[in-house]
This record gives sequence, C-alpha cells and structure tokens, in this order.
Amino acid sequence: MSNNRLFNILLFLVPCSLFLILFSSCKFRQKAELIIHHAKIYTVDEKFSVAQAMAVNDGKIIAIGTNDDILKLYESDSMIDAGGKAVFPGFNDAHAHFLNYAYFLQRIILVNTKDWAEVLDKTIEFAKQHKDGWIQGRGWDQNNWTDKQFPDKRELDSIFPDRPVLLKRIDGHAAIANKKALDIAGVKVGMNVIGGSIEVKNNQLTGLLIDNAIDLVSVKIPAPDINSLKLMLQKAEENCFAVGLTTLNDCGDDYNLGYKAAEYI
Repeated sequence: MSNNRLFNILLFLVPCSLFLILFSSCKFRQKAELIIHHAKIYTVDEKFSVAQAMAVNDGKIIAIGTNDDILKLYESDSMIDAGGKAVFPGFNDAHAHFLNYAYFLQRIILVNTKDWAEVLDKTIEFAKQHKDGWIQGRGWDQNNWTDKQFPDKRELDSIFPDRPVLLKRIDGHAAIANKKALDIAGVKVGMNVIGGSIEVKNNQLTGLLIDNAIDLVSVKIPAPDINSLKLMLQKAEENCFAVGLTTLNDCGDDYNLGYKAAEYI
C-alpha cells in the first residue's frame, strides 16, 4: 500500500473515529430528572462517605459520585449547582405528634397576637373561610398583651351566637369557650372539676376554663370524618416534606384515629 493511500485512509478514519467517540458519549448519557453537582452530599452509608454530585429520577437517587462521574454519565434539563453547600438525606423526628399537628393546621393560629381584639379578628377571618362546625384555635398569651388580664367570652357570644368556639392558651392550660360551646358541654355555674376550674364572676360563667375543665368542652368536639382526616394528614405531610422531614416516630395520639390515619401516611 502506498504512503499516499495510507495517508488518505487515515485522513478519513481519524475524523470518523472522533465523531463516533463524541456521538457515543452523548448518546449514552442517561437522562435524569435532576442533577445536583458541586455539593457536599452526606450519604450516611456505612463509611459516612461524602460525595459531590448525584442524579435523581422518578423521585429516587439513581447515582452518586464525583462531579466528573455524574456529569459524564447523566444529563438533565434540571441542573442545580449547589456551590459547595451541604445536601442531607431526609431527617427523622424522634418525638412527634403528627396527628395533632394535622389538627393544628385546621385551627386558628393565635401565637404572637398582641391583644384580645386581634384574637377576635383572626377568629372572624377563620370563620369566613370555614363556614361550618366548631371553631378552634390555640396560641394566645395574655402575658404578651398590654392588658394582661384573662379575657372572657362576651364578644365571642355576640359574634358567634350559633357556632361553638374554643380558643386555647398557648400552653394548653387555659381556654376561652363561648356560650354555645358551654351549653353543648353542659357546663354550669357551681360545677366542680378535679384538677381544673371553671371561672365564675357575678354568678355568671366568663368562659375561662383551666386545665381539666377544658376537657368538659373539648370532648364534645366531633372527630373529623375520614375524608377530612385524609386532607388534614396530606397537608401536614406536604409541610414536613418541604423542610426535609421524611420520617417520624409518633407519640401519644388517639389510637382509633391513629389507626385510621395510618392508611394515609
């Protein structure tokens, strides 16, 4: 074979080989839903290895390794350069009351209210969005108000004559119930409660219930039906996932509701 002919063959083969190499490398890069790179990824494997990049598909991690390894083997329309920031696996809450948290999301959050008037405003706004059933809230603290006296039920009676209302203090040791709620519970002047008290002034109920007296009213609140429970739990689950909380140990929730809730967690 002449040198000229060999030279011509090489001129043809070298570009073709380079093209095939480039084409193959592009062709065989696997598609991923998400790639995170230039991160500090704590794998929590047996060696507590720390990686730089990972590929995710269908919500699952499919590969983890160095930046070069992942970026050569995978491609994605969603790329996150973590800039050296840490990436952790899902967190676990070792002591949680998940069902109670789900309930809390369906109640008025009264934390950091500046006075009783603000509590009433939030209660009115909540009632507009939730047309039926009991109105529940928690979080008020009269110690944070200019007037540090415990409130009473007079305004609640006027605003909500036909809907029962129970608003618990931030620590759960006191609550204000309106007349409708007290009537449903059968709370009357002169009743005694072991481990609690029912406030009376001028021979009239003020609506203030302390400790075990709160249970006289709260036990009359109907449990949510299954559909409502499902929506409550899904919202709570969504909030937990949003902050990286993926597992938990549930403590002290109602057995029957907890059993039903297990279908949706």
